[in-house]
Amino acid sequence: MEWKTGITELLGIRYPIIEGALAIIGTADLAVPVSEAGGLGTITAWTLRTPEKLREEIHKARSMTDKPFAVNLSPAMDPGLDAMREAAIEERVPVIETAGSRAAHHGLRVKEAGLIWIHKVQTVQHALAAERDGADAVCIMGIEGAGLKSPQILTTLVSVPLAVRQLKVPVIAAGGIGDARGFLAALAMGAEAVQLGTLFCAVKECPLAERYKQALIEANPFDPKWRDPILATPKAGEIRNLKHAAETKEVIKAAAKAESTGIPKEAGTGALSLAIGFIDEMITVRELIDGIIGEAEDILTSGGIAGWRLTPSTAS
Repeated sequence: MEWKTGITELLGIRYPIIEGALAIIGTADLAVPVSEAGGLGTITAWTLRTPEKLREEIHKARSMTDKPFAVNLSPAMDPGLDAMREAAIEERVPVIETAGSRAAHHGLRVKEAGLIWIHKVQTVQHALAAERDGADAVCIMGIEGAGLKSPQILTTLVSVPLAVRQLKVPVIAAGGIGDARGFLAALAMGAEAVQLGTLFCAVKECPLAERYKQALIEANPFDPKWRDPILATPKAGEIRNLKHAAETKEVIKAAAKAESTGIPKEAGTGALSLAIGFIDEMITVRELIDGIIGEAEDILTSGGIAGWRLTPSTAS
């Protein structure tokens, strides 16, 4: 099958699958295999810490693939991103993703440079603001996803179709998507791609320690020690504390300390998504993406959705 959507055409990728920004591990070694397998890999600027290291990582990625990849900027976690943004622009990275807070300051500069701007949000209200600011596409994440949540966040099942009903730009779905059925469900809700993060934490190319990957394989999303932190939404004071930590670089210091152990300090918390429930084994990036696409195609052609299937004429 040919997986042609507004996002695959916009980004020039084979499959509507995007690697989410992954703090600490969002490097070329993980992003490139995603791009090579037909998706869009992402290098996380916050992981590299400096414009010089970001440039080096971009050069490394270019030496490994001629496929498109993205650079993520997260203003809420690292307010001082102007120099990182300019490095990505000067290196002509085709796609820049922003996330965390309203990012018109960065997005307008990206658009001015003639590059593609994707903004990641957690509410329809912020998705509409990003569209008004000029974003080429918007990624909306449900409460099942990873990271600090907005107090107004809804589930992926509700957020995605609500966003699709109101936005004119393509919508990318994120939050708890972990297999072919979730992938197809997102597309059926109107999304034109999915963003996967947690699944890539357990692939062979991921630089996390193997003991951490094994913990993800064994994780039970029904267990409160995993479920409760993932679904937690913050109070206003907690958001203020996070912003202060970002401004004083305490967040980066904590990440550096965690990185030295080979396992994130936040393991088992909101740093992951409920997609942990779909991690059964340690496989390669290509095996993961090929598995999702292959099973999705099989579902569409074999009657796997309530007895409905594509006929040979419509599947071609």
